[in-house]
Amino acid sequence: MKHVNKRSMAILASALLLVGWLALNAILSSVAIPLRADFTQGSIYTLSPGVRAMLQSLEEPVRIDFFYSQDAAKDIPVIRNHAQRVQEFLDELSRASNGRVEVRTIDPQPYSEGEDAAKSAGIAPITADGAGRQLMLGLVVSGATDRREGIPYLNPADEAYLEYDISRAIISVSRQSRARVALITSMPMDSSFDPRSQQMTPPWQILAQLRTLFDVEVVAGTADKLPAKFDALVIAHPKELSEPLLRAIDAYAVAGGRMLLFLDPYCESDAQASGPGGFGAGGGASDLGTLPAAWGFSWNPGKVVADRKYAQRVRARSEGGLATIDYVAWLLLNKEAILRNDPAFGVLQTIVMLSAGSLQTTEGSPLEMTPLIESSADSMMVDGSKLGAFADPAALLRDFKPDNTQRVIGARFTGQVKSAFPANAAGAAGNGPVAAPAPATIVVVADADLLRNEAWTQEDRVGSLSLGWRTFADNGSLLVNAVEQLCGNGSLLSLRSRGGSQRPFDVVLKLQRQAEDRYRTREEELKARIAQTQTRINELQKQKAPDQMLILTAEQESQLAAAQNEVIDARKELRQVQFSLREEVESLGHRLMLLNVVAWPIVVAIIAVGFGLRRSFWRRKAAA
Repeated sequence: MKHVNKRSMAILASALLLVGWLALNAILSSVAIPLRADFTQGSIYTLSPGVRAMLQSLEEPVRIDFFYSQDAAKDIPVIRNHAQRVQEFLDELSRASNGRVEVRTIDPQPYSEGEDAAKSAGIAPITADGAGRQLMLGLVVSGATDRREGIPYLNPADEAYLEYDISRAIISVSRQSRARVALITSMPMDSSFDPRSQQMTPPWQILAQLRTLFDVEVVAGTADKLPAKFDALVIAHPKELSEPLLRAIDAYAVAGGRMLLFLDPYCESDAQASGPGGFGAGGGASDLGTLPAAWGFSWNPGKVVADRKYAQRVRARSEGGLATIDYVAWLLLNKEAILRNDPAFGVLQTIVMLSAGSLQTTEGSPLEMTPLIESSADSMMVDGSKLGAFADPAALLRDFKPDNTQRVIGARFTGQVKSAFPANAAGAAGNGPVAAPAPATIVVVADADLLRNEAWTQEDRVGSLSLGWRTFADNGSLLVNAVEQLCGNGSLLSLRSRGGSQRPFDVVLKLQRQAEDRYRTREEELKARIAQTQTRINELQKQKAPDQMLILTAEQESQLAAAQNEVIDARKELRQVQFSLREEVESLGHRLMLLNVVAWPIVVAIIAVGFGLRRSFWRRKAAA
């Protein structure tokens, strides 16, 4: 009877605990005080400190209209779950803002006022199924001054950047006055007229993103001076700048200017080097004249950092046909390559660079260099002439010989610069009177190709309808964060990039590289043996009489047959290496699947049974 009472009490206690838990959730939901625990890597469901600080600093209220077609998406789990995630994030924004951010959720039913409002706000409808059913999933942020920023389509694939995109839109509409940025570039970043299509080409996304947060004034390379007033100067792949403009830039640096420079040793996006049509062979190096050397830092035009650890994997032609190999001149830099304690760069997760260079201070430089982005020690310098439209990734990989040296690809230089022009140092320049010398802040990134769309973002389209841009790297955040820091506004600096949601299979990549090393070694042996055989055949040919040159001797036929057999055997061996690679990867996948689907559930079940037996044992012991 005593055991029955204990069991009844245990059941009753469990029931009361469940009811209490449900009641607690209901009470907390009604008073908007949610208790949550975020155990995800990177805490992707927790507001970043920068977002909370930004919300508390809002001077005017901001309204967010979230358009979501609930009925149309109820049978699409991916859209439905993503919409719920967006709604939860918006609700958390509203709670953390203490009333500064108002969130309205609008269901744009067909032929309703909500649908009209969504269309007028530029929300893009997408086709939900083959029957032509359409749904909307986007939002519009409105400020007190009637400024609006919209996200036409909240792509589930772009969830990693949800916090950043919405926060940036809030900052853009809430600012009373925006910082001014001067931009000098020889790259075709701005909108222009395309004579082939007879249409205007849109600006690069990097420039469009910069314009959402700052007042950007583009300065032509032939200009005589800089704008009268601005907060930061951005120079991207300078070429053929006029001497008065170089003097003005130098004077700005001497007066303690704040600059962001993208200097490229081999710019694959150089329109002038590529010719009409934009991206071709490229290859033009940036040219800032004598300014870098005079200021106190240097870089080597024409020399590119090749890095095996951070190499991007591309499809390229090799001796055995098309293969996926490491292109050591194109870098996919992860957080290990980025300075973690820097507020502008430390939050970045992934940066894509195409043919980047290296930076260093000159002897006796007055500048202090802080490395921001570095290559791995598994790197070397290669000539930019080996790149471009006719680059051979397989040849670069064969010739790759690392020298165990880390290269600085991005750095911050601080200090009082020395003028490249005596007139500037004396206090007069082409940009008017020069202020007294002051410490300058110059952020330099030894690559400009990272700014082009193809390096970091991709447009999602349905026919002629654009669904917005999906980012797969933090190149845009790099530019915006650096400019924010230079302008003295750090609202976006502490926003965590969520770009790490897609994690590479490091073990698989290691297996692939080991197999590729075996493949490449065997390929080199094959080529050497074929060359030796051909040399032997040529030597035998020289020993023949002139009238017998077209006739093969028995020894030549034997050598030729042996060479052909060697080629056949070696190619079989190469195919076996590739087949073994696939087997290793598939075997790894099977082991991981068994571990996740079978092994871990069994372990959990054994632990649960063990706890149950232990509890039963102590209960029987207590009863005895």
